[in-house]
Amino acid sequence: MEHLLEMRNLSIDLYKGKKAPAVKLVEGIDLMLEKRQNFGVVGESGCGKSITCSSIMGLLSFPLSVGAGSSIRFQREDGSVSELTSLPKAEMRKIRGKEISMIFQEPMTSLNPVLTIEEQIAEGLLIHESCTPAERHEKVLAIMHEVELPDPEKLCKKYPHQLSGGQRQRVMIAAALITEPKLLIADEPTTALDVTIQSQILKLLKKINERHHTAILFISHDLGVIRSLCDRVIVMNHGTIVESGSVDDVFFHPKEDYTRRLLD
Repeated sequence: MEHLLEMRNLSIDLYKGKKAPAVKLVEGIDLMLEKRQNFGVVGESGCGKSITCSSIMGLLSFPLSVGAGSSIRFQREDGSVSELTSLPKAEMRKIRGKEISMIFQEPMTSLNPVLTIEEQIAEGLLIHESCTPAERHEKVLAIMHEVELPDPEKLCKKYPHQLSGGQRQRVMIAAALITEPKLLIADEPTTALDVTIQSQILKLLKKINERHHTAILFISHDLGVIRSLCDRVIVMNHGTIVESGSVDDVFFHPKEDYTRRLLD
């Protein structure tokens, strides 16, 4: 397989009961993500971009499900290719958080309030890697340094409510990166932050892409964010792709009225 991720004819169904047909919330999504690429998924709230990307991680829960005929293929670290839609749960757990990680939209609802920062960043290592407590601690400090968290030795003993919004988002990024995934899904990670912190987080994600060659699938309704970070982009509306191409083509030569309205 040439691509890191190939999504073909993806649909997501909403179960409405035994006597009613399922509602297609997302339909006909094709997406090809290259290794080391920054790829944007843009559209208004409710257009289906977040559930589309959640389906990659196997995070859809009832009454949502991936529709028949959908395909999501991922190239593993060993070069093998897995069809994620039909992968057994135990095998999917080996990929989730290890080879594919996700940064969620709101850190305060994603971080556990009763666990220290170190415990939360180290969780991926506990699940996916064999290392001593001392080795885990060193890896946690190293990744905290990399995401530019101040005084990691002191900060790792704190709890989420003791950190600023920008620091919590950096903790989320550190937790997602500690297992060195090939693909990072970022679900509107800058939405709740002020403009200055937002800019810092975007620069950090760029640095991560360049330093670790991690492909980033970036979900946003903010076209300015997509333009500053991504190489290619798809525009979604009502659960379908209405436009796709390079960022320059879509932003400077949009073909669809919907894209023009978003830009306006």
